[in-house]
Amino acid sequence: MKAVTMRSALILALAVVCIMSIAPTSSAFTWTNNIVLEEDGMSWDYTEGYNGEVATSYRGFIDSEVGNDDDHVSAWELMKVDYFTRNRLKTALMEELDVAFDSSSEDIHVTDVDAEISLDVLGSTSKTANITNMYFVTYSFDRNFFDMGNSMTFEGQAETEVTITLPEGAKLLSYDGIKIKTIDTKDNRTAINGFFEEEGKITIDFTRDETEVEADEAAE
Repeated sequence: MKAVTMRSALILALAVVCIMSIAPTSSAFTWTNNIVLEEDGMSWDYTEGYNGEVATSYRGFIDSEVGNDDDHVSAWELMKVDYFTRNRLKTALMEELDVAFDSSSEDIHVTDVDAEISLDVLGSTSKTANITNMYFVTYSFDRNFFDMGNSMTFEGQAETEVTITLPEGAKLLSYDGIKIKTIDTKDNRTAINGFFEEEGKITIDFTRDETEVEADEAAE
């Protein structure tokens, strides 16, 4: 099993390293990233899944470490996990952003952090029912996306699935650190789908599609 990076351990609700140790990541734990870039900012949504015995361990850890250790996860315990998770994620991002233009995060700001801990966590800690949690982070840019730089980097969990959607009119020039599954273009937006490679860092180089710019100018 691959080690969990410090960033991902902070994002996960509890001590994932302990929870994941009982089963292979591929079958017991899933993690996907959905990054959508706009001209004035971006969103990065995470979907986290616990399956089988790992889901049981997750419930047990919540009950023992956050709750009252009565072999049952109650609504108030779930609310504490939700609050804990949001604050840990926000603190981690304030200490070190996971996004940069031309190796600088100076003009990027986190504007909102949200979490949605599954109601399936509730109930007996012996339950094996799957759990799917979601986390949402919104960023703003000080300048237009096309004025922020010519390359962008994303730091995430190694070997997890990721989709990166570029703003309308952005042309992908090259990429590094991602094992590509597909690259699609729809409605003048390019979407890159694949997996973070072992270093957990993706870099894309881009430019503005001059054909689109000329078309916009002609329309005016």
